[in-house]
Amino acid sequence: MKFNEFGKTGLRVSEIGFGGSRIGGVFADRNSSREALNVLRKALDSGITFYDTADMYSQGESESLIGKAFHGRREQVIIATKGGYCLPARRNLIKRIKPLIRPIVQALGLKRARLPGGMSGALSQDFSPSYLTKALEASLKRLQTDYIDLYQLHSPGVPFMQSDAFGEALQTLEKLKTQGKLRFYGIGTEVPEEAPFCLSAPGISSVQLGFGLLDLQALDHGTLADAAARGVAVIARGCFGGGLLKASLDEAQLKAATPKWQRILALRSLSSSMGRSVLDVAFQFCRGTPAVSVTLLGMRLEDHLRDNLRYLEAPPLNAGEYAALRQL
Repeated sequence: MKFNEFGKTGLRVSEIGFGGSRIGGVFADRNSSREALNVLRKALDSGITFYDTADMYSQGESESLIGKAFHGRREQVIIATKGGYCLPARRNLIKRIKPLIRPIVQALGLKRARLPGGMSGALSQDFSPSYLTKALEASLKRLQTDYIDLYQLHSPGVPFMQSDAFGEALQTLEKLKTQGKLRFYGIGTEVPEEAPFCLSAPGISSVQLGFGLLDLQALDHGTLADAAARGVAVIARGCFGGGLLKASLDEAQLKAATPKWQRILALRSLSSSMGRSVLDVAFQFCRGTPAVSVTLLGMRLEDHLRDNLRYLEAPPLNAGEYAALRQL
């Protein structure tokens, strides 16, 4: 495992980060909690030290699983979580009765994608000082720790970042940092256009953004270069295009799924000419972009972990291969 500098924080992080959005949840398999704990612990044993989650992932269960997995090994991991979203009443109810309804969901074979859109309720956001303080305290409890290495505002959006309330939120995080409840703070963005507003914010140590072969805006618009110049760490997510780069998708499925289908086919052809798989090329591209401190990869099962670690064994892209992908 290679370790990278995390901006100017002094932290060194594994180049692969564990994306925790897929662990836990009422729709998970019967043995999902045990499997998640297993893959979390094996990930650390394999050298992955960076774990990214959020208080809204699986109504907090993602944080709880990470806290349980690393109880007694806290000093070996860097935990990054996020706050700012408020669970709607329906999801809060599900959170409270999850142990009761999960067996029913599994017995009936219910899937999230088949539920009517209105059943989950609409998400709202709150970045007020009182809410952020309360949210952080709840995350600390679930994570079984007295400090969080990196606390991120969860997709605050440009209108908020242009308001006075943004400054108040940053002051709150600075206060919590002074109290020792977090070490560093950053911002997780939803769309590339938000990143430049993050980089100019005082006290910010990191920005999380979508980046990969299907999402090059941060590179094209100079966001990555600006982050590097400011000493702001970049957390890249979406390396595999949200599953769109999977080899199992045929041309018809790609056409139905994304307007980027022609680019995906071109990437397959170019990857094949390099003697590599598209997923290998996609990871190596993120890995080879100097401004990226850590690339988040989702993994729920041990097989996912093994697949992700296999990419580390492949040789990095040479300069010509990287340039060809960049120019595609």
